[in-house]
Amino acid sequence: MSRVIATPPNMNLRDLVILIADPSSYISMLIHGMLRGFGANKILEVRNSNGVLQTLTGQKIDIMICDMHLPPHGGLSLTRAIRSKTDNEHRTMPILIMSSDAREATIKRARDAGANMVIAKPISPASLYDRLSWIAFNPRKFVDTATYFGPDRRFKIEGYPGGVGRRKSDKELDVGAESGPALAQDDIDSLFSAVRTGQD
Repeated sequence: MSRVIATPPNMNLRDLVILIADPSSYISMLIHGMLRGFGANKILEVRNSNGVLQTLTGQKIDIMICDMHLPPHGGLSLTRAIRSKTDNEHRTMPILIMSSDAREATIKRARDAGANMVIAKPISPASLYDRLSWIAFNPRKFVDTATYFGPDRRFKIEGYPGGVGRRKSDKELDVGAESGPALAQDDIDSLFSAVRTGQD
């Protein structure tokens, strides 16, 4: 018997546009179903970073849930690209990174790329709900320095919103090595430019 998690009145996902960026249609379908169960009614799916950038240039996205190994450059490079463009209206969009790798040493890379939260795969409805709750109820100020733009990195989960404690089944929020080459600033600029002009 499946458990239904009710969305509390003060966490309203209805009418928020949520983008799922994952190369697996099966994983996307599962996350899509979870979000529908939480009350979300505007959910988009893409399979690669070019799809993400095309979607971002076409409409307003409120939250992105992105796989760390999203082809072709990886979710962290994509996150850095989004955060680094000063004229990008999605620069402060909440980004939740998904990863099946839970090594403690790599959480810093997701944080330094500008991700708001990391969630370990396989994803359960409870863990996804917890991370979305943190984004909704504990927004962090954005920090703008010469080498970093993103949510304040001085952040540690001490317990979940609403007094919900960490479950024994929860994994540490870490990510592993990113796949694909890192994007240089010129590559980032070219990628955004190509999407705006309709090039591949």
